[in-house]
Amino acid sequence: MKPAWISLSGILFACAAAQAAAATAPSHWYVITTGDGQVIGHASRTVTPTSDGREVMDARRVSLAQQGGPPKEAVQKTLRREDARGRVRSVESTAQTGKDETRVEALIVGDEARITWTSALDRRTAVTRLPASVRFDGGEALLRTWDPPTRPQLTFDSFDLGAGAVEQVVVEVAPGAARDAEGRLPVLRRTYDGETLVGVARLLVNRDGEIVSTTQAMLGAAITFRLTDEKTALARPMPYWPLGDTMIKSPFRIPPSATKSHIRYRFGFRDGVAFTPPRTGEQRVASTASGVEIDICDACGPGLPSDPAALAEARRPTAWLQSDHPRLKAIAAPIARMSISDTAKMERLRRKAARYLTQVDFSGHYSALETLSRRRGDCTEAAVLLAALGRSAGIPTRVVNGLVYSRERYHGVSHAFMPHSWTVAYVDGEWRSFDLALDAFDNTHIALTVGDGDPRSLLAAGQLASLLVWQGMVEVRTPPAS
Repeated sequence: MKPAWISLSGILFACAAAQAAAATAPSHWYVITTGDGQVIGHASRTVTPTSDGREVMDARRVSLAQQGGPPKEAVQKTLRREDARGRVRSVESTAQTGKDETRVEALIVGDEARITWTSALDRRTAVTRLPASVRFDGGEALLRTWDPPTRPQLTFDSFDLGAGAVEQVVVEVAPGAARDAEGRLPVLRRTYDGETLVGVARLLVNRDGEIVSTTQAMLGAAITFRLTDEKTALARPMPYWPLGDTMIKSPFRIPPSATKSHIRYRFGFRDGVAFTPPRTGEQRVASTASGVEIDICDACGPGLPSDPAALAEARRPTAWLQSDHPRLKAIAAPIARMSISDTAKMERLRRKAARYLTQVDFSGHYSALETLSRRRGDCTEAAVLLAALGRSAGIPTRVVNGLVYSRERYHGVSHAFMPHSWTVAYVDGEWRSFDLALDAFDNTHIALTVGDGDPRSLLAAGQLASLLVWQGMVEVRTPPAS
């Protein structure tokens, strides 16, 4: 589970209107707060003219509470370089949590983004094709000229640096909303990867098309960036402990016997924003008149795609699953050579991977290679590490993000659903789930996104979870044979 603030990259700074010619000091300040108004950090934007254009620096800092230790400061800086005609030449972002730092840079050359991910342990490159209309400003300029009465939906392509991908963005007035006394309009922003919903944010836009606040809802929590003055933004923050916020009390208590049988969940959708959860080997999904019905049991689901192209993609090394790295290959190789089933190989890899996670750490988001070196993390690092080891052994894997039920009291809350990540692998002709963090998979694991351990799919799960409205839950029992 990760703090929600990092999910706002790319949409926060659409707040800024036409920039002043200035340069050395931030021109815009933002205070970062939780849903109950607690100040946890600040953000700023600085625009610096250069000899051939300008540089736009967006920075944000959040204080994160640590269990049994002093707070950590999480810092993210994004620098966009533009030429004299406003064309983007490069975008780079640096994220630092405590002493750990990662960097991603995209050089824009013609219709390509040449992307490099760099950490202390690894360097990866990729090339993404860019449509002619792609934007790098989060739609900032479009919002200033958008007229909702004549154009109800504002749509555009936007480049996501962290994902290294082009996304489709839809902006429209929030359902039933109208301008307030100050002329501010509540707006809903949806982000898609193809046809898959990967992000939802709620914006407050003034009459000039400036975003005066951005709220990102997650499961049980919300983080808001609000335009303010420098003094307010730089007020001393309270260290943020996300675990207590990102859990919701289950509307139903689930007995131990039900977690091993067949559970049917029914959900509606908040604000009318519907999406289709993934269909895994254990999860079947069906649309209903009021939302969606999810059945989870050992063999309920059809599984992820298993055509040759999909399986090849699920074996590919990535910036987060460095399955071709010698250190990961050395761990997986002895198990890969065993004359046992792929299911048995994944179980052995799960037990072996557990030795490399000796300490729980909820801060940051780390790749498989970083997790191997740090030897600490939470369920996301556990899922990423196991997925990478599976790929190193030649087994197709993906990382699933969603929810799981906790019966025991956990940070003051019992009988609650909380964010969770686990691994799925294509073994012995079918997709199956493996949970390194909890040791075993049960039928309270609700899958919301499937990815490759990347931050976007992880954060998308939290955002999608905030859209779910619980309608019902039943244990499906099969009558005994007569």
